[in-house]
Amino acid sequence: MANFLIAAALLCFPIMLHAQNGAARLFEVSATKYLMGTQVDVLAQNESIQRCKSAFYEAFREIDRIENLLSAQRETSELARINHRAGHGPVQVSWETLAIIKRAVAYGKKFNGYFDISIGPISYLWGFGWEKKIVVPEGSRIAALLPLVGYGKIIINERDTTIAFARDGMKLDLGGIAKGYAVDRAAFILRQQGIKNFLLNADGDIYAAGQKSDNQKWHVGIQHPRGKQALIASFELSDFAVATSGDYERFIEVAGKRYHHIFDPRTGYPAPLTQSVSVLASTAEEADAWATYLFIIGFAGYQKILSPQTPLAMFVDTNDKIHWNAVWEKNYLLKFLD
Repeated sequence: MANFLIAAALLCFPIMLHAQNGAARLFEVSATKYLMGTQVDVLAQNESIQRCKSAFYEAFREIDRIENLLSAQRETSELARINHRAGHGPVQVSWETLAIIKRAVAYGKKFNGYFDISIGPISYLWGFGWEKKIVVPEGSRIAALLPLVGYGKIIINERDTTIAFARDGMKLDLGGIAKGYAVDRAAFILRQQGIKNFLLNADGDIYAAGQKSDNQKWHVGIQHPRGKQALIASFELSDFAVATSGDYERFIEVAGKRYHHIFDPRTGYPAPLTQSVSVLASTAEEADAWATYLFIIGFAGYQKILSPQTPLAMFVDTNDKIHWNAVWEKNYLLKFLD
């Protein structure tokens, strides 16, 4: 997909596709905007450029709305209010914010604590995603914060729609789920606006709807974790999501060692087993959460939990070796690239 940066206004770039057998002219329309700290691209096939422009505007506005709810960096967001006040007592929030926190806690339970949105004190200490200098903290400072991490210390009251913390100093970091949720909401808005065939990409959190053409599904590529412009593989996708977690998204290197933003909640250090993992799921939120979890436990951990309910995944381990699920290759026409 072409990347067109939009700073303030929504700009669309249409390409007219050939109409066949008297069918209406079809346009391929794309746009990009910087939201939630990343580049969001949308590409659609539709007979109306104006409909695409209007739908893109509403979809981007929805992502911005969610960022205003769930961004820890925006001081006016509901998540920021929770982080500032919930250690001193219940904080009332919207049902939407409470619901996503509740789902995130459920993921934490399902994933045995490897996925944990209470990782906030650790990610804040390191500086990833908090608009502060990224540093490698002393081990003693990390150890002192680990008692604040634990999804079981998040107190959710559905009756009052409040969130509280069992301990002062706790912080929530929704980086492993919020972007996927925003993609799902934007996809809902696009469909609501009459756009049935589109590809929505928020820096690796992707939802593909419908088809690129009558006989062709959308083609999606998986980025090589050590080559920004290089792809590992491509595959077909329709009415499904894929999310990638990688150590190349936000990182620093100190004395030749890479430190990235995906932390193991047990240790407070970046998870050491994986360079990247991509996961297929029915929603971008689910794919996002699974990708974070699988990145932490690595390919060997994935093999231990494999069942018919486990999503398809592709790993690049720290030895540059690629591991993938054969069903992905068969059902989605996975092709590896040189």
